[in-house]
Order: sequence, then C-alpha cells, then structure tokens
Amino acid sequence: LPELYHFNQNTIVNMNAQQEALMQQVGDGILQQAILEEKKLDSQLRSLEDMDEDDFEALRQKRRIQLQKKMAQEQDWKQLGHGRYLEITDVKEFFNAAKKSARMCVHFYRGVTPRCEIVDAHFEKLAHDHLETRFIKINAEKSPYLVEKLGIILLPTIVLIKDGKTEHSLRGFDELGGTDDFSTQDMAYVLSTHGVLNFDGDRSEEITGHAKKAGLNHIRIKTGGCDGYDDHDSDDDL
Repeated sequence: LPELYHFNQNTIVNMNAQQEALMQQVGDGILQQAILEEKKLDSQLRSLEDMDEDDFEALRQKRRIQLQKKMAQEQDWKQLGHGRYLEITDVKEFFNAAKKSARMCVHFYRGVTPRCEIVDAHFEKLAHDHLETRFIKINAEKSPYLVEKLGIILLPTIVLIKDGKTEHSLRGFDELGGTDDFSTQDMAYVLSTHGVLNFDGDRSEEITGHAKKAGLNHIRIKTGGCDGYDDHDSDDDL
C-alpha cells in the first residue's frame, strides 16, 4: 500500500507539472499575440502622427471619391433591375438584361414545383443583399425557345451568366448538398464559386455535411460547363 500511494503521489505531481507547463505555453502564446497586436497598433498610430492636415484632407477626399463611386455604381445597378427579384416574360428582354448586367442568375421554374419555391425564397434575399448581381426568374413552360437554347431539362435550373455568356447551370440541388434545407449562405457560396456573386467565407464543409445526410457520395462543384450532372429523382423533368 505505501508503494502504491507513493506511485499515485508521483503521478499526480507529474500531471500537475504537465498542466502547469501547458498553461505556461498557452499564456506565452496569448502574450506573444498581444505584443504583436500592440506593435501593429503602435505602427498605425505613428503613421497617423506623421500625417499633417493636408494628408488628412487628402485621405478624406480619397474616401469621399470611393464612396461616391460606390453609390453611383449601386444606382446604376438598381436602374438595371438589380436589388429586386423579378420575372421576365419576353425573350428580347432576357437578352437585353444579359447584355447590360455583367453578372446574372436566371431561375427557370414551374409554378407547381415545390423546389422552385425554395429557390424563390433564397433569391429574394440574395437580390436584396447582393446588388452586384441581377436575379431573375423565367417560367419554363412559357419560354420554349430559351428552354431549348439553354438546355433546360429539369426544374429548377439556375443559369449563371457572366458578361453576356452562359457560365454554368445548377440543375437541381446536388451542388447544394442534395437537400432542400440548405441556407441562403450555402446558395451564395456556390454561386460565388462560379464568379457570379461576391461572398466571403467557405461553406464547403456545411454543404458536404448536407450531402452526407442526403446519402450523396460526393459533391461536384464545377467551374465551367454544365455537362456531367446527374438528375435528382425528386426534381421535375421537362
């Protein structure tokens, strides 16, 4: 018993020593990060201290110009229909929109398809939050010419257009994880991988998680073309 007690005491002492060493390492890491942040702040303060009134005025003028350009660009986008999720019924209107807007997402839908309503809900939000991209919808049954020209074979299909050319088509929800329960951020991320929307962040892990739950073996997010995608059984064929 004395030997066992002595062994346990030594074990506890060693564990305490290891724990203290670990805490010391963590503390050193936090301290080092704090020092780096302080140096960065000191550098910024020295930069400001070296600026005179003319420098500040030049900086303010530069920011005003940037803000004015941003506001002008946003106003131009709004005049082209950006910021709203609208339906287009005329073929000429579609081609004009594709020429005028550098980036456009086109939802081909059918009113009786529940998944099309899911796309509608996400596009309503995205249109409001991403002025850089135009979002429109087209009734596939009433647009046979565009359906044939753009190769629409199931619904919903989202055609992505950049600089007047078709960049890619999302057919069904496979690229979104094969589920109806993806988020608007998931949609934004996938659209951004094709260059038709600005989005900061990586949602690939979340989408992969959706795919595993849905029983998909893998997710294919392609950066060009629209061949090679398997049709989802629950999507509507045209």
